[in-house]
Amino acid sequence: MRVYAILTLLCALLYLPGLTSIPPTDRDEARFMQATKQMIETGDYINIHFQDEPRNKKPAGIHWLQTAAVKIAGRDLSTFWPYRLPSVLAAWLAVLACYAFGRRLFDPRTGLIAAMVLATSFMTVIEAHIAKTDATMFAATTLAMGALALMYVNRTHAKTGIGLALLFWLAIAAGTLIKGPVSLAVALVTIAALAIADRSVVWLKQTRPLLGLPLALAITLPWLLATSGDAGKNNFVVEAVRGDLIPKLIGGQESHGAPPGAHLAAALITTWPWSLLLPFAVILGWRQRNQPAVRFCLAWLMATWVLFEIVPTKLPHYTLPAFPALALLIALAVQSATLQNLMRTVGGRAYRLLWALVTLGLGAGIIAASKIYGADSLIAAGFAAAVLAASAAIALMSSRTPQPVLFMTTGAAAFAAILSAAVLPRLNDLAVSPRLAAAIAPHRGASDQPVAMAGYSEPSAVFLLGTDTILTSTASVVDLLMAHPGAVGVIESDQIEAVTRAVAGTGRALRTLGDVAGYNYSRGDPVALSVVTVAAPEAQP
Repeated sequence: MRVYAILTLLCALLYLPGLTSIPPTDRDEARFMQATKQMIETGDYINIHFQDEPRNKKPAGIHWLQTAAVKIAGRDLSTFWPYRLPSVLAAWLAVLACYAFGRRLFDPRTGLIAAMVLATSFMTVIEAHIAKTDATMFAATTLAMGALALMYVNRTHAKTGIGLALLFWLAIAAGTLIKGPVSLAVALVTIAALAIADRSVVWLKQTRPLLGLPLALAITLPWLLATSGDAGKNNFVVEAVRGDLIPKLIGGQESHGAPPGAHLAAALITTWPWSLLLPFAVILGWRQRNQPAVRFCLAWLMATWVLFEIVPTKLPHYTLPAFPALALLIALAVQSATLQNLMRTVGGRAYRLLWALVTLGLGAGIIAASKIYGADSLIAAGFAAAVLAASAAIALMSSRTPQPVLFMTTGAAAFAAILSAAVLPRLNDLAVSPRLAAAIAPHRGASDQPVAMAGYSEPSAVFLLGTDTILTSTASVVDLLMAHPGAVGVIESDQIEAVTRAVAGTGRALRTLGDVAGYNYSRGDPVALSVVTVAAPEAQP
């Protein structure tokens, strides 16, 4: 229990800083939060909507978890941090599961090191802070694959306990209700890789499919059937496959396309700081591939990675389900007597130099972003960059002992805490929606009309301003304000002069209540917005 307590404390230090201060991010996180918010507002926990549009992309599981978190927290529905709690808890669960399975697959020391690697990996920390599906799917996949690994390693036994089989199928069902077939796909490609390597699938009897498959279907089918729609209309499965899955498989959905190898290049950052050991861990693991547990980890890692490299649509977090396998291989590598010899080869030195340069580049990028988008975070950004610089320097040093796990864990934790608590929350120019909501808040009491916006339509603004927020054109904003004097609208600042003249022609006056300028990182464009209202005739000076 002491190890679980230590890992829980580590996760708290990594995942809680910034949870309540990093603004809602566009676009996926804000869309998930808004859809959950509408479930609570309407009491409809079956159908998923973003404003009036059905959101048939991901199943309802994450929204149910977020609903529970929001209700337990007892906060206003526009308070964003409760929606993130399922991601925090899921990342924590994945770390504990990595230790629990690692100690049984190998030994307690390997399990502990692997859990620390997984907890501190950059992408794990990022996803723990974001209210969307990936951290919870990651936890479900870790549980499923851990159970599958133990069944594979114990395949020579006459029969394993039913508990592992039940855990596998329950985790697959949970993953399906959270993010569709991703967890199942990871399991299937791993099984396929092992079948090719072993030329046998007899061990799959351990999963007890005649019991487990009906159980998984009994959990997932009721919601899927409830969303089948009338006469095939608004069918979740049909719309999710047609509108989300197929576009990802045939091209770069929403401009997120990249060639094969993109995930491998991104791994230098997504798995930081452990990317320093990534190639060496795979090489050393390959040398031990005849060991069943290592063989399973290699199949899990490589098959999953190849799957996501083949898919044209690529986002950095897609490879997260493979991280526990990589963490276990790294944990074995740092205990290997030959690791340092491998790192001191010509290729090893070249890779360490590349890692150091990427790390320094990440630090420079953080400082540059702070200077451009939030100057008051420069000191904190400097501290974060200093941690990275120290890591780069140590990586270049030759050592006759394995890289100190405690140092790398401490450095990663310090970097994550500084970035989450002191850098990201202070990038004010990127926080357009929160500043817009703050500028509007003092003026909303004068009218019960929803806010009408033109020139800015990010989901985070809808979440913070209300479900009834109207996203429209400048002309429509003016018409609404004219029809409802005292109501509040938002238009682009460069339209103020023309709109002022148009309103003045009606005998009324356009009043500017505040201005917000910043950078819309989702579109890659600067924005300048003005909060306006039209004074009623009797209120004119």
